[in-house]
Amino acid sequence: MLVPLFLTIFLMVLLAELADKTQLVTFALGAETGKPVQVYLGVLGGLFCVTVLGVLAGSLIGLFVPLWLIQIIAGIIFIINGVYALYRARSSNEDEEVQSVGSKRVWTRAFALLFLAELGDKTQILVILLVATTGQLLLVFLGAFTALAVVNGIGVVIGDRARHYLGSSVIRYVAAIAFIIAGILMLLVFL
Repeated sequence: MLVPLFLTIFLMVLLAELADKTQLVTFALGAETGKPVQVYLGVLGGLFCVTVLGVLAGSLIGLFVPLWLIQIIAGIIFIINGVYALYRARSSNEDEEVQSVGSKRVWTRAFALLFLAELGDKTQILVILLVATTGQLLLVFLGAFTALAVVNGIGVVIGDRARHYLGSSVIRYVAAIAFIIAGILMLLVFL
């Protein structure tokens, strides 16, 4: 009984996340930084925290901060990050920035951006609903987190490979535009 439920949760979250803004962000981070392991560890950290939040207390967030406000703030942060990335792309040499970005900074950035991208996202709402309907906190967490880890791992790997084929300068622009698009998508939900 638990294995089919786990697989159902895994597939639901996996399908909900494919080509989602979160995967777009992981692609952009993987492409931009040249540090896929640090990006993936930061991504996992952010996804872990937001999934735990969804399983344990996601519904309580609405009591303190309206979901629409969280999404608007996150959208604005993504757009600002994208504009800043465009500025950095215009003013840096081909591989200068990739070499200078420290592992801790990459991890922290990936963690924060993924946490913001998933906070209040359809996947977090799905996790809350799955917990409410099944009562299986641990199983929902394991299924959702595993699916998120797989989908976003794919995004990091593809982003890192794209950087090798397209070059750092092109990827910096692509990554910046991806952040701006993710921010706009977050804001469009409320227009």
